[in-house]
Amino acid sequence: MKSPRKTNSDFVFKRDAPDLPRHLEPLECGSSGGEITLIEERHVQDCDWTNTKTGALRMEGSVLERVQLAGGQLGSVVWRDVRLVGCDLANLLAHRMTLVRVELIDCRLTGLRASSLDWQDVLVQNGDARYAQLQGGNFRACEFKTSNWQEADLRGADLSGAVFRSCDLTRADLQSAKLNHADFRGSEVEGMLVGVNDLRGTIVDPAQAMVFARLLGLQIR
Repeated sequence: MKSPRKTNSDFVFKRDAPDLPRHLEPLECGSSGGEITLIEERHVQDCDWTNTKTGALRMEGSVLERVQLAGGQLGSVVWRDVRLVGCDLANLLAHRMTLVRVELIDCRLTGLRASSLDWQDVLVQNGDARYAQLQGGNFRACEFKTSNWQEADLRGADLSGAVFRSCDLTRADLQSAKLNHADFRGSEVEGMLVGVNDLRGTIVDPAQAMVFARLLGLQIR
């Protein structure tokens, strides 16, 4: 006997939170931490690493608060089990960016760029990701809440199963993106750039369905 075919209603979203140690050693960095390439099991506060240039920045099991990374140029970013709160990553450029079980809360991600991106179990909450350039990235079990993605470039990204809650996607470019099981309910999608075929399997609310219906040339009366 054949097993029943799964439908969109069978999909259940699950994101794993960062696995953080109970005790974190503080990292003293002053107003300028200089070049830094590895942070493990640390609590980092108020470090200014603006315009940092380094080949790699690896972080594991750490919490960062109000850390400045804006304008940095990094060859490789690998972060696992990390929480960033109130940090500034505006215009950060990374050649390769791998995040696993990472939370970015109240962070500035404006103009963030990555040539090769792989995010798994990532939360972006109350973030400003306007003009982010993350085309072709892989987003697995990622959740975006009350964040601004206006004019972000997500062309060709794999956003299958991603959740967007109360986000602003005005003029965000998701053309050729994989959106099966992607949940946009409650987000602003007016003006979002997306192809008709890209919407297959996407989860939307009734108001969003009317917005996307115009792409299909439908007349709703």
